Amino acid sequence: VMHFKELSQEIKKLSFEVLANSNINPLDKEVVQFERIGLDRGYNAAIFKLSLEDGRSFAIKISDNRDHYIILHNRELEFYKWLEGVRSESDCEEEDLMCLLKFFGGTKCDAKPGVLIFNDLSSRVGIQPNYVIGYSLALVFQIVKQIAGYQSVYLSSEKEISVGNELIKYVHPVQKTMPKLDAVPWMTDDEKRYLREWTVPQNLWSIHTEIPEEIEGISPVLIHTDLWNGNILFEQRENSTRLLSILDWQTSKIGNPLIDIATIIGENMTTEDRREYTEAILSLYLDEIEKRKSRFKKRFEMTKEKARVLLSLALRWPCIQTMFAVVLNPSDDPKEEGHEMGRLSLRLRELMNDVLRK
Repeated sequence: VMHFKELSQEIKKLSFEVLANSNINPLDKEVVQFERIGLDRGYNAAIFKLSLEDGRSFAIKISDNRDHYIILHNRELEFYKWLEGVRSESDCEEEDLMCLLKFFGGTKCDAKPGVLIFNDLSSRVGIQPNYVIGYSLALVFQIVKQIAGYQSVYLSSEKEISVGNELIKYVHPVQKTMPKLDAVPWMTDDEKRYLREWTVPQNLWSIHTEIPEEIEGISPVLIHTDLWNGNILFEQRENSTRLLSILDWQTSKIGNPLIDIATIIGENMTTEDRREYTEAILSLYLDEIEKRKSRFKKRFEMTKEKARVLLSLALRWPCIQTMFAVVLNPSDDPKEEGHEMGRLSLRLRELMNDVLRK
């Protein structure tokens, strides 16, 4: 999709039509500016900033109509249309969605590319934390609060969204990565076997979505499933780094409530911090859920013990995600001076050890 260096007149026209549905009509379309942004974010779409003559600006996400791009784009369109309906409900707490983009409309991706239009946050994006070094506990706490927020919105709404089972077909990263595992010298044959088993599409779907029968009273919830560093925006505010937005809901599903927390602590925290602060993170999550529980329309009787069990199952997913980073982005994993492995390789090895021991 990176061939979208400049927008065609067809896509510009389509963008104007989408904005018109939100009663946004440029006085002079000839002076509207389109600028490519987000070059280092995402692999499945191109993002442009649309600037109007009155100073307003919007972010346009354009997906190519090829293979799995169609599936991903249309899933994200479905998500934001669902969210638009949920936001109109009288008991929806906007605070729980404060880090989700405002949606101005979109079109399906089929025979032609699809577009999605959002509020533009590019001027607010600050220096992004380095996930290789590891997120601080303060940043993780901010993200966990937002995870509890969007899960609570789903649990409190009578509007349903599909579970996302069409995403089983989305195996592109797996196909690219698995043959390269043999080139990872420190990984044991058993670890490679487990990773290959976990990334079989049906097994991966189960990791995301299944809640064991013995875990009673827990409804599956809205999960993002892809909270890697590139899908989270931060800003600098009052001399601190603050969560600004969570992007790219194209692989969202309805499933294990601890999947997104597993991603944050497994892929984006150091091993030492993950092990030291997991209990505190689970306590914060439970506290945030408890604050909102009176609004829930779906059953959600979460306890610390249930959260521990669900997290232990969910941690297989950041093993896979970190494996992607190690194999596909070796520049993120240079060997540290005096060490035979990079930081991400060390993180993956210890994460695999913890998951397989349980």
